[in-house]
Amino acid sequence: MQDTASPRHFMISCALAPVLFFSSSCTTYTDYSAFIREPRPLVTAAQYRMEPPDVIAINSKRVREVNGHREMIRPDGKITLPLLGTIFVAGQTPEQVSAHLQELARDYYEDAEVSLRVIEFRSKKIYVFGEVAVAGPYPYNGANTVLATMARAQPTRLADPQKIHILRPNADGELIRRMTVDLNRMVKEGDTTLDAVLEEGDIIYVPANGLAVVGLAIQQLLLPLTPAARTVQNPGEIDADLRARPYSTGN
Repeated sequence: MQDTASPRHFMISCALAPVLFFSSSCTTYTDYSAFIREPRPLVTAAQYRMEPPDVIAINSKRVREVNGHREMIRPDGKITLPLLGTIFVAGQTPEQVSAHLQELARDYYEDAEVSLRVIEFRSKKIYVFGEVAVAGPYPYNGANTVLATMARAQPTRLADPQKIHILRPNADGELIRRMTVDLNRMVKEGDTTLDAVLEEGDIIYVPANGLAVVGLAIQQLLLPLTPAARTVQNPGEIDADLRARPYSTGN
């Protein structure tokens, strides 16, 4: 007797073929030199430029009106301060704005010293997607690293920690650099060679492991068949439901 595969078995096999191929041929990206520099920097070399909706704090021993004042940069890039009025600060460094505020304050106080600092970094982001417990945007503060970000994002049991992708787009949104990181090696062996300091806009993608990919593919394939299978197994329920509905007279 000839062994013939059922149509359902054939459908599952066809659906899993590309999934198995993809999971067994995951690419390892090796643009390591774009992310890792020696000596390894503790912070980014780029100056931080404030943008909405960063939150700033102002301190001044002489200018009591603004001392201890906190302000969120508005969507128009401005802040409004007591005594000093409305100032455009977007795109400037804290040092530049501090110098400008100091000039304005000297119209009212001699030897006025005013300092400004960012207390909440909200405008610049890095992004984490994939099999993690906490996905989404993370505040960029110039000192974000791969390991520290992954410690916060918490890869799930479905993740492949040996194939974490770090992607770097340019200012136009085009992907220009990428590397693959083995998080297991970092955590279990203490090898932080590839624990790069991230830049604004970097994307971390945590893929699913091979078994998870296959499981999700089967789930998606069987999902449309579930209502139909339930109908075949329990036809009496549908018949009882129809009998329970009141007939419409059309009036």
